[in-house]
Amino acid sequence: MKNYLSLIPISAKVRKHSHRMTVLCIIISVLLVTTIFSISDMMIRSEGRTLQAKHGNWHIGIENLSEGTAEEISRRPDVLAVGRAEKFNTDAEDPYYIGKTKAALYGTDQNYLTEMVTAIEEGEYPQEDNEVVLSSNAKVILNVKIGDHVELQTPAGNKEVIISGFGSDDKQAYDGQYFLIGVYMRYGAFASLMEANGVFCSPVWYVQFQSAGEAVGAIAELSEDYRIQADSISENTALMAMAGKSSSNSVKSVYGIAGFLFVLVLIAGGLMISGSMNSNVAQRTRFFGMMRCIGASRSQVIRYVRLEALNWCKKAVPIGLVAGTVISWCICAVLHYGIGGEFKDLPVFAFSPVGLLSGAAVGVITVLIAAQLPAIRAAKVSPVSAISGNMDQGRTGHRKMRLKFGKIEKALGMHHAIGSKKAWFLMTASFSLSIILVFSFSVGLQFAKALLPAMRDWQPDLLLNGYANERILSPGLCDEIQAIPGVKQVYGCAYMASVPAISSREGVQQVNLVSYSSFLMDCAEDVVTQGDIAGVVGDNLQVMTAVNEKENPLRVGDTVEINGTTVEITGAVSEGVYPTENSVICSPETYERLTGEQNYSLIGIILDKDATNDTIQQIYALVGDNVIFSDLRESNSQDRMTYTATVFVVYSFLLIIAIITVFNIINSISMSVTARMKQYGIMRAVGMDSRQVMRMIASEAFTYAISGLVIGGGLGILLNHYLYVSLVTRYFGNVWHMPVVLCILVLIFTLGAAVLAFCVPAKRIQNMVITENIQSM
Repeated sequence: MKNYLSLIPISAKVRKHSHRMTVLCIIISVLLVTTIFSISDMMIRSEGRTLQAKHGNWHIGIENLSEGTAEEISRRPDVLAVGRAEKFNTDAEDPYYIGKTKAALYGTDQNYLTEMVTAIEEGEYPQEDNEVVLSSNAKVILNVKIGDHVELQTPAGNKEVIISGFGSDDKQAYDGQYFLIGVYMRYGAFASLMEANGVFCSPVWYVQFQSAGEAVGAIAELSEDYRIQADSISENTALMAMAGKSSSNSVKSVYGIAGFLFVLVLIAGGLMISGSMNSNVAQRTRFFGMMRCIGASRSQVIRYVRLEALNWCKKAVPIGLVAGTVISWCICAVLHYGIGGEFKDLPVFAFSPVGLLSGAAVGVITVLIAAQLPAIRAAKVSPVSAISGNMDQGRTGHRKMRLKFGKIEKALGMHHAIGSKKAWFLMTASFSLSIILVFSFSVGLQFAKALLPAMRDWQPDLLLNGYANERILSPGLCDEIQAIPGVKQVYGCAYMASVPAISSREGVQQVNLVSYSSFLMDCAEDVVTQGDIAGVVGDNLQVMTAVNEKENPLRVGDTVEINGTTVEITGAVSEGVYPTENSVICSPETYERLTGEQNYSLIGIILDKDATNDTIQQIYALVGDNVIFSDLRESNSQDRMTYTATVFVVYSFLLIIAIITVFNIINSISMSVTARMKQYGIMRAVGMDSRQVMRMIASEAFTYAISGLVIGGGLGILLNHYLYVSLVTRYFGNVWHMPVVLCILVLIFTLGAAVLAFCVPAKRIQNMVITENIQSM
């Protein structure tokens, strides 16, 4: 043997079984990091393509720019392309038609429509001023094809145009709706048409750079060189965010929260490894004492422990990388083939260099950091400890154990748990972090649900709207639609904005009045946050409001006088059909009493699973030309699949964290029992039975669990509140409430993990041979 480090491979062979727990901890840590980064990499690749198709591949848009200046910008070496576009009547308020369907007009040049957005789905960009590209829904609404002639009707006169293609730069705006057609024309033809109708033109110039990084640097240069106002420059937030270059504060805050949660995950893995190594070192006190006896210095012992940990990495890291990659493939396959939708482009059997490098690097670094405390502990072992085999014996012998908790075995168990401050800290921290992560990621699901309208109970499959929320839909229409086969539920909703009002709440001078039919009232029962809404049904002069801390000052107990009639707010809900600003929601009877009107602004239709296209056609036949008819089935399906994928990923992740936590406490208790087998033998010899020993081990496990529950639960609830306010309240206005159900689940999980932890070594205690333990001392 040339040096002490030569003992590492020898020790690895001799103590292969005792080391495998620590190796398994390293594997799990590497596996977790590799899986997270690999899946994130695949999602970023897929999302990048999706966002580019949805929002275009331009980086910045500039308003109030002359054509000459745009030409100069296009000659910059860092610019790939410059294109312009302008839109008009996208809200369908002005009388521009193709046939009987309203038209939104777009003026673009070829660079924008063919290079910066993937707009042309069929055909080509208009080559003449009398050619247009129509949105794809025109094929269904007008029953037309490429080469057909259609008439564009404007207030200044009609114009016959030829269809050169189909497509749109905003597919979601036109998919599944039948009330508006997008008309894309050459910018010169658009400008002439707008001039004839007395509309002022001011295009937005879109700039595509070589990369997002160059775009960030160019914004300041363009502002200075061409004296462009800061508010005239906008960025393609989706594309810039994917490259990590967005200046959006909301994007930065999401990045910050994601980074913080990832650090928590790394700490959880590090604590698990450190706890396992700490227990491993505690079992080998005599070994390190013998090293000191034969001349090893403290620094040599520290180096030995660190290199021993790295030696474990030689086996653990490759296994963790392979397992993490396979798990990421499985998850991607479930998302790609099982859920589909926006995940249909997600790569499945692809290697992620980011995931592999991150897993390997973080695994090694985490192991080195985790080995620091155990290495120092090993270095502190004195040569005398080689004889006793217990480095804590001399230090703990002078402590008096206070029996405040009943029976001796319970007190001894608590004493074993808190006797080693480092072990107690590691176990408590491991439990706490796991609980904190559960509370943190639960907010992610709530945020995802708030983002996706399809997750609401009242989300319709088909939607009828009056233009500008005009109240033109009669209640009788609901009955007609309900009678059509394939229709599951129909509801109506009236909306009147900016109604003058006198309120007991200071500063409220107008409200947005909304009426809910009976089905919406039933759905509202599930989202009540304050008060009682039972009295809102019928003509009881009771109303409710949608709570939004940002936009709605109205609260339960306030009174509002509308058209001489006073109503009282008796309840509040977390969300509504219409915007929550100054919202007053009432029954149709109360609405008629306050306004004298009965008609609805909106009718929502929920279909049965067996609904056919004939059902859609029958409903469409009942709708007039002045009604917006929207088919939301495809977008609802996409939203539900997205939420299912989010739930799957989050719960898979939390399951891994739970497994790590349970494994950690089982491993720690098991190693603690192994290290104290001789002590248990002595206790059995002096009269303690096996049940008392088990109660002592249970007391130790529950001490770890309860301390972690108190600290993790307290910090987790605080973090849950912070994340909820930062994500949900900030963007949607919903009010945070104590997650009682989650608290109960966390309590059950924590106590269950503790029970499982002391049950595992039970067989060893029951099979303990007292004489062998005493003879080996």
